[in-house]
Amino acid sequence: MDWDKLRVFQAAAEAGSFTHAGERLHLSQSAVSRQISSLEESLNVALFHRHARGLILTEQGEVLLSTTKDVFTKLSATEALISEGRERPKGNLRV
Repeated sequence: MDWDKLRVFQAAAEAGSFTHAGERLHLSQSAVSRQISSLEESLNVALFHRHARGLILTEQGEVLLSTTKDVFTKLSATEALISEGRERPKGNLRV
């Protein structure tokens, strides 16, 4: 599993279609579809039920979406902590 595929998966799940996910990520619909197919193949499960009106997550897709949201939330929080540490002066202040 790689981060880009998980990011595309989350966008597709939230958008409800590969087309809307592609617009959000500035990718083509076919690029989104290929990323999702590759992710499904690597996991050996279907993540979406594909219908003419859009996408519906499978049970495995629901589990992955929940985990993906948690992971990306933690990554964002970690980035904020790291950035905050860089901005804060360190050491003793002598006057």
